[in-house]
Amino acid sequence: MRVRAGRMCALTALAHRVYHPRAMSRTGQTWRRASWMVIGLIACLATHSCDRSRSDSAAAATGHRKIASLVPAATDMLVGMGATDHLVAVSNFESAPEVADLPRVGDYQTTDWETLARLRPDAMVVQVAPDHLPPGLQERARGLGIELVNVRINRLEDVFDNIQRLGAVAGELEKGRIATRTLRERLDKLKAECAIRPSVRTLIVRDESGREVIGPGNFLDDLLTVVNATNVAGALDKPYPSIDRETLTTLKPDAVIVLLPAAKRETLELSRRFWASMTDVPAVRRGRVCAINDAYALRPGPRLGDLAQRIADCLAEGGSAGGAATTRRIETKAQEHKE
Repeated sequence: MRVRAGRMCALTALAHRVYHPRAMSRTGQTWRRASWMVIGLIACLATHSCDRSRSDSAAAATGHRKIASLVPAATDMLVGMGATDHLVAVSNFESAPEVADLPRVGDYQTTDWETLARLRPDAMVVQVAPDHLPPGLQERARGLGIELVNVRINRLEDVFDNIQRLGAVAGELEKGRIATRTLRERLDKLKAECAIRPSVRTLIVRDESGREVIGPGNFLDDLLTVVNATNVAGALDKPYPSIDRETLTTLKPDAVIVLLPAAKRETLELSRRFWASMTDVPAVRRGRVCAINDAYALRPGPRLGDLAQRIADCLAEGGSAGGAATTRRIETKAQEHKE
């Protein structure tokens, strides 16, 4: 058997995937890591035939498929449907306690093929634009007998579709169907409840300085429709645009939802100060600025029902900020003045 050593395959992520955490800095010597990878692959491939056959036989006998997920949203879907036991590795960006002890095998820059060769998952979940999918990624996965599952999760319907798809990948069709039905029914119920309220002109922000907002054509824009809100950034030309203070003032939102996943106290305080200074924004004058810092706040997955409920509570006239410790109404009414 010939072994061709290559460099680690780079995964190119689509720009503006809001639930992808920021790129992490890399440390260590590239040549040293590559050398260990090659050594690991040689050792692995030397025993590929017998080890893989034993693994495949065990999987066939039990029907239990092993999955490596390099997509945090996909990990959430598998965990949410009750298929956590199928996960053998996750991305470098995972924060869910259910997968805290699993190996981290990659991000949107590198893939740890050495660890994957040792774990031998049956499938690996990635999210890369089809026209940006590196041939080397497919070849490497094929060489290790790993099914490459490339998901697309942009809109709310994509969430429903991929929960079921990942259920099928895990061999848990019924769990996937149940999770999909549960989420859809919850959102349908909330939509009916919110339909009797007046629509609210709303802006969703995803940073502490009011620059990164949610535009049209994505799952959060769809979620605003569920809670009977009008996205004031819906006329902008990008799903995840950046705006300046002047544009923010021009949009004139009557409510602002600030999504800051797992934000620290310092970040929340910076956000509070920013919005308290924006007295020309109607939402600020009326005290209708809410911050939500659940870890899943920007991820399309099974917790969208929770997120939609929090947003609906924030938008309810005279309502609370959602009743959860991770949802708070930003105090801005001290700056109130007449329009």
